[in-house]
Amino acid sequence: MKLSLMELAEKIGAKIVNGPGDTVITGAGTLATAQHGQVSFLSSAKYLDQVKTTQASAIIVPKEIPGISKAQLLTTNPYLCWAKTTEVFRPNRSTHLSTKIDSSAVVHLDTDLAADVCVGANAVIGAGTSLGAGCIIHSGVVIEENCSIGRDTEIHPNAVVHYGTRIGDRCVIWSNAVLGSYGFGNAKDGAKFVRIHQLGNVIIEDDVHIGAGATVDRGAVDDTVIKRGARIDNLVMIAHNVIIGEDTAIAAQTGISGSTKIGDRVLIAGQAGFVGHIDIGHDSFVGAQAGVSKSFPPGSKITGYPARNLMDVRRSDTAVGNLPDLVKRVRALEKKIQELESN
Repeated sequence: MKLSLMELAEKIGAKIVNGPGDTVITGAGTLATAQHGQVSFLSSAKYLDQVKTTQASAIIVPKEIPGISKAQLLTTNPYLCWAKTTEVFRPNRSTHLSTKIDSSAVVHLDTDLAADVCVGANAVIGAGTSLGAGCIIHSGVVIEENCSIGRDTEIHPNAVVHYGTRIGDRCVIWSNAVLGSYGFGNAKDGAKFVRIHQLGNVIIEDDVHIGAGATVDRGAVDDTVIKRGARIDNLVMIAHNVIIGEDTAIAAQTGISGSTKIGDRVLIAGQAGFVGHIDIGHDSFVGAQAGVSKSFPPGSKITGYPARNLMDVRRSDTAVGNLPDLVKRVRALEKKIQELESN
């Protein structure tokens, strides 16, 4: 991919400052590694020194940096413009993908596949399943019976979509993700476990991304639902009957127990854990490794184990850090009191 700096600026919504618009841009890189012909971005003032030494031909910045001779792409949201830049220069894999149904794929006769669907080597598609226009199913994917996959959805190698799962338009499911497996439901008969069969489905709405190795259990009776625009990182575990709100982002190794409801636009950092049957309100933030054992209202900022108000946790951590010095002061005071008493 080659384009002029002016063309790139138009695509990402930035304004060129201090640079010729006909500069040829061929790729993107970090400030430390970018070469001539590439564009980079400034994410934080702490990297300002790298701006002075970078070999990049242009830099995406939030405000003009004086004294820099190279081109600057001015924008109010550098990270968003960087995201758009990576879209421009992402690898074109089209020549390496199947342009039809590979001869080694196993596709049941009772399926409804759009004419332009691509199905890779050794993929399996079960009876009653439908795939919308523009779907890309990579090698080794298993889609069981009676599933529904929307338009322009891409499922990467070796992902498994169990029976009855519904996936919307423009979704991305990465390798080894498992959608629609049984939830963890068991009753006790004396010392033995008796499986509770899971009668619900998994519903993935439009524009959802699910990372590699993530698992989404089917509902016990009602459905497990991941709403429009959600982002699920690698190795996230979502249990039966969980509802994930719109535009919510969940980082790696988070585990969410059954029947928990996560609101819209919630940000959940890595390795957080949630008990079941709680509600997390819209626009909340959950810190890394938080142990969430109760419901929280909209707009909450929580962290810690057990999870509580973010500022309370920081104050507690500060107090704990001061304990060694406090112990020394108390011991010194006790010694002085003993001396006074002996006199």
